[in-house]
Amino acid sequence: MTTANLVHIGITVTDLERAADFYIKYFGFKKTQGRRFDEDFIGAQPALYRQPAGVYADMQTIAGEDGTEIELFRFSNTNTEPAGPAEWPRTGYHHISFKVPDLQALYETMSADGVEFFLPPAKADDFDGHWLFLKDPDGNMIELWD
Repeated sequence: MTTANLVHIGITVTDLERAADFYIKYFGFKKTQGRRFDEDFIGAQPALYRQPAGVYADMQTIAGEDGTEIELFRFSNTNTEPAGPAEWPRTGYHHISFKVPDLQALYETMSADGVEFFLPPAKADDFDGHWLFLKDPDGNMIELWD
């Protein structure tokens, strides 16, 4: 059996800087690598990217203190609409989760900044802590717990 470790999570966003700033401000990520995947690179992988000719993508990698990385992608033809509503029973990725040291304080800061939450911090039934769900700037769901 092979042992695997999570390397990174990739998220397509409508505004690269806004998304990076969100994860930096609230979760302590830092920018590590930025790069452009030009039209030739994207075009050479049609089954992977499924983009029309001429599309390029900008990417910004951000890393958490523990080494967790998120690759943020902005395709040149990305729709400016946020992601559709997360549907839990739908097959596929649903959310990412972070453990934070002071959930209530972070909730209050993010609420004051207008971040959209599905619920306020609630006592978790299965561990001694609290949890909540929120949306990032593109509507992607994030779970937080302490």
